[in-house]
Amino acid sequence: MPVKKVKLGIIGLGRMGMEHAGNIHYSIKDTELTGICSIVASELEIAGEEFAPEIITTDYRDFFSANQLDGIVIATGSHTHCQIICEAVKAGVKNIFTEKPIGMSMEEIGQIKDTIEGCDDVLFQVGYNRRFDPNLVEAKKKVEAGFVGKLIFVRIEARDPAGMEEFIVKFSPTSGGFIADMMTHDYDIARWFTGSDAEVIFGVAGVYAYEGLKACDDFDNAAILMRFKSGAMVVLAASRNSTYGYHAPIEIFGTEGAIKIGDYSYSNRNCYMNEDGVNRTCSEWFYPYWQQTFHLEMEDFVRCIRTGSQPKVTLEDGYKAVEWAIKADEAVRGEKVLVL
Repeated sequence: MPVKKVKLGIIGLGRMGMEHAGNIHYSIKDTELTGICSIVASELEIAGEEFAPEIITTDYRDFFSANQLDGIVIATGSHTHCQIICEAVKAGVKNIFTEKPIGMSMEEIGQIKDTIEGCDDVLFQVGYNRRFDPNLVEAKKKVEAGFVGKLIFVRIEARDPAGMEEFIVKFSPTSGGFIADMMTHDYDIARWFTGSDAEVIFGVAGVYAYEGLKACDDFDNAAILMRFKSGAMVVLAASRNSTYGYHAPIEIFGTEGAIKIGDYSYSNRNCYMNEDGVNRTCSEWFYPYWQQTFHLEMEDFVRCIRTGSQPKVTLEDGYKAVEWAIKADEAVRGEKVLVL
């Protein structure tokens, strides 16, 4: 007997929206991209031709009354997440996946938390995709099994490729800022590995490459040092202008050992050597580097819809990440130690 397909509608068809749409349509078993929504006509046209969904709309509220949908995926700009999430929950939508961050202020994330906790049986998953990376999952299990002993120090880096100043400057005002946009991924991983939250934060940041960000009151490079409630020390470093490509290494040190993940973000296993030296090509962007995780997180969302189980990245995780970003931003801008 055929398995009933899980039918999803996606709101937003930009870079992440199209990534999720493609995964839903082409590669997630027994799942159907039933609806697409965007206020950008060209995005609707392209996605409509490629996926031929049943529902094509410019108004996301059309999804709320669409009985054929089992869930929605929110992949719009960060500044719209709070409104769409709260409207969807109040309209009775039970299964919601949203890209991070869930909101852009304490007021917004508080509103989201109150709205979701005030409704029964809402499945809510946040798009911190890196928790689904097989290498990180394996390392997490090693830490939990005591391989490194007592956790002492975690260092996480995220370096986006250079050459995108025009896009970054345009994107900055609606992104939530550099720390919220890029570094909450890393904070979420730090929380995941330590099983704890930051209690002391100090950070510095600046504009080193993209002068246009100064007018946005934003940064292109930052480093943040924290002590977590578990006692672990954590350093996050992020950059918008890595000249050699995408780079996302992680180091974990404990009393009994250490784990290193992704020293270099190689795009393949080939190594070229001649009189000029040794050369290997790095990943050009985070999409190919983390591509498997986008599929796995959406696959997990579908699994949760089918089984009624809780997602691996919850409302609490989304809330904590934004709460930290607001405090970290304050610490960086004030160049002060902030005790939480």
